This record gives sequence, C-alpha cells and structure tokens, in this order.
Amino acid sequence: MGCLCVEHNVGWKKRVLALLLLMGVALAAAPEKAVAARLQILTSFSPAFYEPFIQRFNALHPDIEVAILNKKTTSAIDEVVRGNSRQFDLFWSSSPDAFEILKSSRKLRRSSLGRQHKVLFAGDLSVDDPEGYYFGFALSGVGWMWNQSYLRKEGLKPPQGWADMANPAYYNHMAMSTPTQSGSTHLIVETLLQGMGWEKGWAHLMHIAGNLVTLSARSFSVPEGVKSGLFGMGLVIDILGRPQDMSNLSFRYGEPVFLVAASIAALKNGANTKEAELFIDFVLSPEGQDILLMPGVNRLPVSQAIYDSGKLESSALLALIKAGKSRPYDAYTAQLRYGLVNRMFDELITFKLPERRRIWKRLITLSKQDDANTPAVANVREKVYALLGEIPVTEAQSRDAEFAGIFSSPSSARTGGTVMQGQIEQWQRFVNERLIKAKELLDTVSVKK
Repeated sequence: MGCLCVEHNVGWKKRVLALLLLMGVALAAAPEKAVAARLQILTSFSPAFYEPFIQRFNALHPDIEVAILNKKTTSAIDEVVRGNSRQFDLFWSSSPDAFEILKSSRKLRRSSLGRQHKVLFAGDLSVDDPEGYYFGFALSGVGWMWNQSYLRKEGLKPPQGWADMANPAYYNHMAMSTPTQSGSTHLIVETLLQGMGWEKGWAHLMHIAGNLVTLSARSFSVPEGVKSGLFGMGLVIDILGRPQDMSNLSFRYGEPVFLVAASIAALKNGANTKEAELFIDFVLSPEGQDILLMPGVNRLPVSQAIYDSGKLESSALLALIKAGKSRPYDAYTAQLRYGLVNRMFDELITFKLPERRRIWKRLITLSKQDDANTPAVANVREKVYALLGEIPVTEAQSRDAEFAGIFSSPSSARTGGTVMQGQIEQWQRFVNERLIKAKELLDTVSVKK
C-alpha cells in the first residue's frame, strides 16, 4: 500500500507540474486586464437602499469599481472634518445638517458638472445648495410608525399629531434613538424645535422622554423593535418608517411636515473626481431617480421627469406638499447648533432617562387618584410638569454662533475643553436641581403605589 501510495503521489505531482506550466503559458499569452477606475463612497444609508443604485451604475460603467462604507452620520462627519484621510470621493446621506456642516468646514468640493436635470418645485425648499456644493436627490420628512396589532392589544389609538406623543397613555410603549448616534434622529429633534419653538420644543421632548421604553443606539433599531412588537411605536424618518413589508405597520408624517432633501456631494481630498461626477449625475438623472420608486427603496424623487411620466402613483408626502402642509427645514440653523443640540439631548434626556421615567410614572399615577383634582394635588402636578420641561439654554444662545460654536464639532461635543465643560456642569446642576425638586414635590402628596 505504501509503494502504491508513493507511485500515486509521484504521478500526481507530475500532472500538477504540467498543468501549472500550461497555465503559465496561457497566462503569458493572455492580454493584461485593464485596471478599473475606482470610486469610494461614504454613506449613512443601509445596503437595502444603496445596492440598487450601485448595481445599476455598475451596469452602465463596468470599468468603475465602487467601494462603499456605511457609517452613522455623526461618525462620518467626524471623519471627514478630521481630513478624510481614507480619501472618500462622495458623501451620501439624508441629513441636510451634515452637508451644511461639511460645507462650512470647507470639506466639500464644488461640482463642475452641476445639475443637468430639471427638479420638482417643492415650495420654499431649496433642493440643491445654491453654490453647487451638494445636490438633493430625494425628499423626506419625519414622523412616527406603529405596530397595529400591538396598539390594538394594548387598547391604544395611534397618535394623530406631535402633541399626542406626551400622552401618558403611551407610557412604556414608545422608542426613539438619540441625535448623538443618529443623523435622522437629529432631524426629528430639530423638526420639533423648529416647529414648536426652542423652549416649547425642548419641553415637549422631555415630556415625551417619560413615555420612552428606550433610547436605542442606532436609528435602525427603532423600526426593528416596532416591527417585532418589542414596543408599540417609534419616532423615525420616513425611509425607516416605511419598510417594504407594511402589513402590520403604519407610518404618519408630523404636520406641518418639514421637508428635507437627502443629498449627495463630492468630498475634498477624494482621488476620483471624474468618477464622482458621473455618480452624482447618475443619481440625479431620471434613470437614477426611477430607482427611488422601487418597493425596497420607496423615496420621493426630485426629478420633474418622474412626475411627468406618471410613474409616481401616490405619495403621502407629495399630498402634504400639494396641500400646503409642508415647510422648508432650516438646515443653516440646524448645523449652527448641531453639536449643542446633541449634547443638550444627552445631558437633559439620555443620561437622565431612568429618573425622568420614574418621575413621569409617579405623575401619571398621581393624576389617576381620586384626589387628583383637589387644589393641593393639582398644584403639585402642574409644578412637576413644568419642572420636567425647563432648559438651561435660551433660544438666543442657540442661535449665537460663538456660544453654539463651543459644541460645533461632533468630537468636541464628546471631549471638549474648559469652557464647554463648564457649561455642561452648569446644565447638570440645573437639571439635577429640578429633578430633585420634582421628587420633593411629589413626596408632599400621597402618591399611591
């Protein structure tokens, strides 16, 4: 057996050697394959969204190799602001704030080609950057989604407007992400601040916080949790609130809907200028815009040609625009206070969520007691409710470039210097004093467990 095995091995080695020699001849005779051009894209979109675009672009330009990195918006901004050391050519995102931040940081490259295709008129919204640094390719808005069977089981009706979100009936049934971790959640927060005003918007956000089951680390976790029935409803951007399978899910825009344009831009320090221009033009073209109508993508295009073709059968967002129930999102103000808003949300809500939930639950319990409407108890309820909504920063400060600039960088909003740290310590004292006062007030009345 050993001898047969040796003979077999010798024969096998000879055959492999002969095959390798033949392959070498064949390879030497074959022409060298041209090195493909390359395009590197940094995006906050999920593969389910961007893959149809990449596949079609590859079909049109097979010589261009596309590399794409999915990264949450705040981290993507941070990387580009630090210098774009990995030389990404394009930034592609739903966040108008992100593009304004990168433009003000001089990290975007003005397009030499510009928009070649007519855009839909969307009221006062400027779809593209007037100076040609970024281009809108889809319209979006924020709102909330809900699990129909979950709400039926709990005997709850879906919210009809933003004001309903603080309804005590939704205690322990809601979820959202944090703006620090999610660019789309920042849109939700800014929508409320712009729609309700700085002080009322923050008060409403902190009252909503009392109803939250959780603050997820990723925006994608909110629709996943609603779909699975982990919680009944969640605050989301429309691209996440309308998954392909809507059989047990519903989504509604908040009104008025603040229109935002998901955009694309060329980055400075990118190595593939020509390829970047080709991809931008493709996304803005009728062919690229047509991809937005696919069930798995489901976004509202900006191309007038799509509307003229009659392909767009229905759109809740388009109906709101036509009914005059839309307003342009103020991306300039949003980017000015981007870091400030994110840090405030963490200090006022994220880091204090368990305490806020406990106080909110006691307030709900108190409101259901037989003596809830007596002058003494009603006075306590009113004072506690007010304390839960107070903030340490004025609207004037939020629009002050010098003050907001302390928190201008995503990284500085996490680390920062002496001035910023001093501000944060003031906020912490401010919030702690009000939460302690709220608990002391609740202790003065009989709150049944």
